[in-house]
Amino acid sequence: MKKTIISLSLITTALLFGNDNINTTQFLNSAIEDAYDIHDTFKNKTDTLLKSDEALQAYAKEVVNFESKLETFLNNSTKEFQSTKDALNALDDVEQLSTQITVLAKTTAYLAAHQADNTNESYNNTIQTMSKTILRLSDDIGTMADRIGEMADKIGVMADRIVQTQEIQSKNYTATLQLSQYAMNLASNQGEASRNMSTNNLTTSMSNSMQSQNMNQNNPQGSIPMR
Repeated sequence: MKKTIISLSLITTALLFGNDNINTTQFLNSAIEDAYDIHDTFKNKTDTLLKSDEALQAYAKEVVNFESKLETFLNNSTKEFQSTKDALNALDDVEQLSTQITVLAKTTAYLAAHQADNTNESYNNTIQTMSKTILRLSDDIGTMADRIGEMADKIGVMADRIVQTQEIQSKNYTATLQLSQYAMNLASNQGEASRNMSTNNLTTSMSNSMQSQNMNQNNPQGSIPMR
């Protein structure tokens, strides 16, 4: 089922970006579906994602692909809205997409805070990389909201409605920034703790080895077997 969803997403992306001018409404609908798909991955695989670096990397790749799709949209020209209804729908959609990015930041913070004890430094590096990707996503949404606001203004949408979208995006960006920084700080601390533990284990092992050698030197004959 997941393969079918991914295939449909790729087909949609090809159709959207196959022309010089992108239909904003179609793109936003497709992007929202992608965001929900990523969240479904988290819900369905939470336990695995908390324990497996490999699973987390696959999840992070979904986020990276999503960010690339949004970046492609921003790098292409878009069709102007044909009606105020289309413009208002686009404003609603970009608000929803903005909220989904904040949810994504929240799930990453959850993974950072509840990761299993056996996770390694690579796991925490993936958390940090993914958090940076999410920050870029939130920034992309802000750029997108500004563009859609300008297009909506051209077709006659009231200024206060456009400002509403900008305010929602601003609040979501602040929340996303705080959550991503929290996740990165946790991952950094966990990584440092993991390195310290490895160093301590190595030191303990070397110390035990030296003690054993000293004992052997002090008693070269070893213990005398009992008859």
